[in-house]
Amino acid sequence: MKKIKYIAIFSLLAMCSVKGLAQTAKSAYFLDGTFSNFMLNPAMRSERGFLSLGVGNMTIGTNGNVGISHFLFPQGDHLTTFMSGTVSESEFLGRLPQSIRFGMNVDETIFGLGFRMFGGYTSFGVTLHSSTSMALPKGFFEFAKKGLQERYNFSGININTKNYAAATLGYSHEIYEGLSFGVNLKFLTGLAYADATFDKFNIEMSADQWMIEAHAKAQAAVGIEIGFTDEEKTLDNIELKNFAPAATGFAVDFGLVYDMDNYVPGLTFSASILDLGKINWKQMMSIENDENSCIRWEGLTEGNINDLEGALNKEFSKLEEAATQMMEFNTSDFREEITKLNATMYLGAEYNIPFYRELSFAVLYGKQFSPYSYSGWTETRGYVNWAPIKWLELSANAGSTTFGTSYGWMLNFHPRLISFFIGSDYMVTRVTSQYLPLPVNDMNYHFTFGLVKPIGRRK
Repeated sequence: MKKIKYIAIFSLLAMCSVKGLAQTAKSAYFLDGTFSNFMLNPAMRSERGFLSLGVGNMTIGTNGNVGISHFLFPQGDHLTTFMSGTVSESEFLGRLPQSIRFGMNVDETIFGLGFRMFGGYTSFGVTLHSSTSMALPKGFFEFAKKGLQERYNFSGININTKNYAAATLGYSHEIYEGLSFGVNLKFLTGLAYADATFDKFNIEMSADQWMIEAHAKAQAAVGIEIGFTDEEKTLDNIELKNFAPAATGFAVDFGLVYDMDNYVPGLTFSASILDLGKINWKQMMSIENDENSCIRWEGLTEGNINDLEGALNKEFSKLEEAATQMMEFNTSDFREEITKLNATMYLGAEYNIPFYRELSFAVLYGKQFSPYSYSGWTETRGYVNWAPIKWLELSANAGSTTFGTSYGWMLNFHPRLISFFIGSDYMVTRVTSQYLPLPVNDMNYHFTFGLVKPIGRRK
């Protein structure tokens, strides 16, 4: 029971940590008054200095390639699940991708400060980041819908989560007429990390035998010093000691902004690369079962027909022993391990109408690089930005992304005494028949808001 308890704790750590390598909302990229677009491009400078505490920039979002319409189907005046006999296999399984992907993002700036210094713009901030991605193979749902078949392939299950705090020091300076360069230095403190994978999980059911092959491995690091009670390094002998940072690390952002007003009035280009860095996890624990683990059952091959109960008990004992061996995880020595952040690149262009500078059109291309194919993304987003008065900005945008089409918006109020913005990169455009804003076609959802105190005069 103790072994099961530790495995459950380890699995919950992998599954329940929320995600968030999310920077600030992309809808804010071309809005100077949000006091946060330098987080997407460190060369960008806010119109004034600022101070924020607690709610300077809060972003929550999810993404995925399925929604409730993939699992609930209309039937008359009500909905039914994919398990209903009225929903055919082709109707349900034909819409599912080969890998069902899901992620959740949380990013919060708990302290921020910006001011002009040395002919440029300096910023400092403390943020909390969390990042989780999950993938499930289509085979899981084939099994649920079709029932017993000859073969099933559940390989490819993966859950990854990375959680850390960052203290960021940034500086932006105009290095040439119209050309600004910026850099953010990030000092990272790891909070928790986990990665769990089933790279092999096959089930075969033939007339002669049933066979299950599975190979699973997982690793995790948390902000608690962990040791073993004796030389036998198993999950049963884990000892929790003192609280300590799970990791330390460093990352850097680079950005460029080129105002071409002297050549093409109103045209500006920008580019940035974010999160170039690594985190060194100090005590990484790994568990893995035998790669050749297998459960094989050839039916009731032995036993007296007059003692059927005894024969069954004997076979079940064999199955229990094989299953126990399959779930026997080997634990490695605790070690240091370095993991990379998911770097993100942005390329942008904005054109202010020369005869009405308050209106601009823009395009932004973004790409996140990740070692996990289901975690990275690409996106192209078009914008219409309008600033009818000095203290009000509005942005409407639409994008084509890895996770489908998205529609975004942002309202930014930034008078002298207070600045407040609210918006979304993935606006919910379709609701359920009960008018609930649930993810009908996909899991893409995003909400952001922030409240800061402007400092100084506009420039």
